[in-house]
Amino acid sequence: MSRPIKKILIIGIGGGADIIGTIPSKVYFEKKGVKCYLAGLPWERYSIDPYPGPRTFESITNLKRINSTLGLVDKNTCTFDGLYFSESKTAKYISNKIYLLNIFNSFSNICDDLVSFCSKQNIDCILGVDVGGDILAKGDEKGLASPLADSIMLSILYKISNKIQTYIGMLGFGSDGELSHSELTSSLSNISKKNGLIKSFGINLDSYKIMKKLISNIETDASRIPILSYEGKFGLTPIRRGRIQVDVHPLCQITFVLNTKILYKNISKISQLISKTDNFFDANEILLKNNYPSEFNYENKKHKESISLRNKE
Repeated sequence: MSRPIKKILIIGIGGGADIIGTIPSKVYFEKKGVKCYLAGLPWERYSIDPYPGPRTFESITNLKRINSTLGLVDKNTCTFDGLYFSESKTAKYISNKIYLLNIFNSFSNICDDLVSFCSKQNIDCILGVDVGGDILAKGDEKGLASPLADSIMLSILYKISNKIQTYIGMLGFGSDGELSHSELTSSLSNISKKNGLIKSFGINLDSYKIMKKLISNIETDASRIPILSYEGKFGLTPIRRGRIQVDVHPLCQITFVLNTKILYKNISKISQLISKTDNFFDANEILLKNNYPSEFNYENKKHKESISLRNKE
């Protein structure tokens, strides 16, 4: 990394259980004497939260608002209808401060709030961690299903990268079942050719123990695969309740740290599109208009189908 780091904010940028994917990075940097803050999005998968899309800060209780973008989480942080976030559950097992990020805020305000927060806390760097690898999508991959949250966060981290060091971490190497190995390696190769692959590190015994506790209390597919890899599993394993098979192999336990600007400019056409918008709904709309998938659109469809079925009973 270009400058010494004393404090780092590590964000699980895809929602769901991506907060679990921040643990290897947390352990890696803490062993180097770096103080770590963690964060995630208030967006659980539809199989866990039948409300489509992220939750608003106004719908969450026991959340200490830091600014319009960040709220401090504890083990009691939940929605008013009783949904506990993966970040809340993580807070039971680690002492690091954990934050939720208000993705409904305007993107310009998110940028300003992140930079302001890091300045006040003397945070030197932000690392956005994606579990699975769809952050490496160019946009035309057949299996791509959930690029919205990742692409929004990549766009935001790119926009503030001249004010604070930002990087993207990718853990899991296909553990979400969206990009093929050849698609992942093609993107990584292209990034490497431009000196954008900064470093890589694996799960060790310390991070394994924490992650093992977390996945016993947090429902997850993609974040479970790196643990299976560390335990020596090899070969195809079902995820998404049996709908998809993913290949478990040693690379699944490696976090690849990438240059934000190189990833944004050379790989992610979706993030480049999203950067033309300034809020969550417009970002979702521009994906649909350009024939890209959206996890928010998928959840809305599932929600409407569920309501329709209930009305027929």
